[in-house]
Amino acid sequence: MQAFAYKGLDTGGARVEGQILANTIDEAEKKLSIQNIVVHVIVPESANRTPRKLDLGASASKSIFGKVSAQDSADVLNNLAVMSETGVPFVEALDAVIYGARTPAIKTSLLAVKEGIVGGQGLAYSLRLAPNMFPTIVVDMVRVAESGGKFDQALRNGSSYLARAADLRKKVMNAMMYPCVMLGVSVITVLVLIIFVMPRFGQVFKQMKAKLPVTTELMLNAGNMIRGNPVGSALAMFGIVAGIFFLLKIPAVRTLFGAFLNRVPILGELLKRLAVARALQTIASLSTSNVQLLQALEQGARVAGHPQVTKALMQARDKIEHGSSMFEAIEATNVFPKQITQMIAIGEKTGRLSQLLQTICSSMETEIDSRLKALVSIIEPLMILTMGLIVGSITVSIIGPIYSVIENIK
Repeated sequence: MQAFAYKGLDTGGARVEGQILANTIDEAEKKLSIQNIVVHVIVPESANRTPRKLDLGASASKSIFGKVSAQDSADVLNNLAVMSETGVPFVEALDAVIYGARTPAIKTSLLAVKEGIVGGQGLAYSLRLAPNMFPTIVVDMVRVAESGGKFDQALRNGSSYLARAADLRKKVMNAMMYPCVMLGVSVITVLVLIIFVMPRFGQVFKQMKAKLPVTTELMLNAGNMIRGNPVGSALAMFGIVAGIFFLLKIPAVRTLFGAFLNRVPILGELLKRLAVARALQTIASLSTSNVQLLQALEQGARVAGHPQVTKALMQARDKIEHGSSMFEAIEATNVFPKQITQMIAIGEKTGRLSQLLQTICSSMETEIDSRLKALVSIIEPLMILTMGLIVGSITVSIIGPIYSVIENIK
């Protein structure tokens, strides 16, 4: 027989660890299962090492080289939850998911998590080693579950949260796809007219000594410059786009740009609704996982991404900490819609706050989807009109000098 070192949870949810004698690792797992111990890690005693403290910064820096989408993270958590429910030790479940990893970034992140667990750290701590894959909200869910022994439920809640967040982001991206395509077509059309069409007319105007309007001269000069130095022009355009992206990464500029967008009619209200939906979705998921309400509100404020909503949630958190109910604290902010505050009041009275928050999130997502479609239906004719005005102005810049030449001939 051989000694195996194990770590896991007993029926009361308390963390246990020790040694057990068995001929094989499967036999050791069966013996522990009979003792009602949920195994998370089991290794031969000869391979066991004293738990070591990992360098969080080093491991995290390795794991963030690749980006992992929210949907991929949700799928991984769901797979781990399924295997945990069936009694598969967590390290073995991780090995199975690592083997089937869809991208190198997922594999690298999960290897960092496995390293933490085998090194003697808790699951919540180990998930922090892959911040590009497991956000803070998932770590908080698992941290609470570690004391309650409901890993599979925490993993399912985390998977559900990430899947819904990915779905909401997908809806926004799909809604913005058409305006972006129209904008791209407009830019290409203008470049074709300026670079290839205008110079040909420019030669005719020059031969006829036509008097050109300022707009026509500007377009001709721009077209000649691009044709004369295509590489430099391309680099300049790339530099302008890169500069805009760089500026938007500066917190002060991003704040000013966000404030501008929030004041745009229709769009500003939609952005606020999106922020409220994101925040409530986070609070609902954490509440379902038994995370304290104050901590859930802080996390909701963090992910909201809207100054007004973030400030309102932090004010509500402070009021709740001093004895107010959530309904009173949320209503006092005058930021959240009345139907939401009423649902929160009902949830507090009936003790079903987390369930009602989930219901609110679902209804808000449906409402946001319809608002996005309405916004696109408004943007579509505006983009067509804008494109028509741009092309029309270029056409007028060409036709104007032609009429001038004809009049001079007469």
